[in-house]
Amino acid sequence: MIKSRYSTVESLKIMGRASKQMMGPNIEILLWNVFKCRKKGWQEDFITLICDKDLILLQEAIINSPFDIHFNKSLQHQWIMARSFRNIQTNIETGVKTGSTVAAKKHFFSASIHSEPITKTKKMLLATLYPLHNLEQSLLVVNSHIINFVSFEKFRAHLDQVFKTLEHHDGPILLAGDFNTWNGKRFKYFHKRALSFSLDEVQMMRQPRLNHLLQHLDHIYCRGLEVVNAHVHTHIHSSDHYPISLSLRTLNPTRIK
Repeated sequence: MIKSRYSTVESLKIMGRASKQMMGPNIEILLWNVFKCRKKGWQEDFITLICDKDLILLQEAIINSPFDIHFNKSLQHQWIMARSFRNIQTNIETGVKTGSTVAAKKHFFSASIHSEPITKTKKMLLATLYPLHNLEQSLLVVNSHIINFVSFEKFRAHLDQVFKTLEHHDGPILLAGDFNTWNGKRFKYFHKRALSFSLDEVQMMRQPRLNHLLQHLDHIYCRGLEVVNAHVHTHIHSSDHYPISLSLRTLNPTRIK
């Protein structure tokens, strides 16, 4: 039997300090799969991209690396990381990480039921809840990285885990991440489930990538929020995913579906 390079972690770590009390009414967001921070120029791009952001959703984020200082010492963002696994040789842990200028009221994470076939590692979701300016309702943010190299049935099972986190929330929702929708069947199922929760897809100008089989893997869906602007940073190449910036505005309760 071949010994795995990875050990299971599956726990949360909270870093940094939030700088605001409430989220909104205008919310600036960054979504980015950072490819474990492996590519040249990542740090410089990251610093530039997050400077004006209220929410930052990262997939393939890491900890126990030289980049930790950006998170541990932050006085602008509270960072919550749902760690999936640790590289036994380097001690680097990988998972999803959400940064926010407002401290989360609640947080929840879960690992996929099934594992990736070669690495035997699991993918993560992280749900965080934030107070909203002049609104009684809270904003639910779900940062997701969906299982990849598996059958459709296992992919569907993980997506169902994600949508289960939305079931009892009656306020605004931001659902975003790398959903690994690299074929039509996967995307169709994902989109159908999103619509069943009255989530609207955020439309944006895209540039397909060959390494993603010319399909779009990163998606943003929301409810009870107005999309002001969305931009894909196709000029940035310090990951195998393009970063996406998004401007949202909270709605008056009478305008929420």
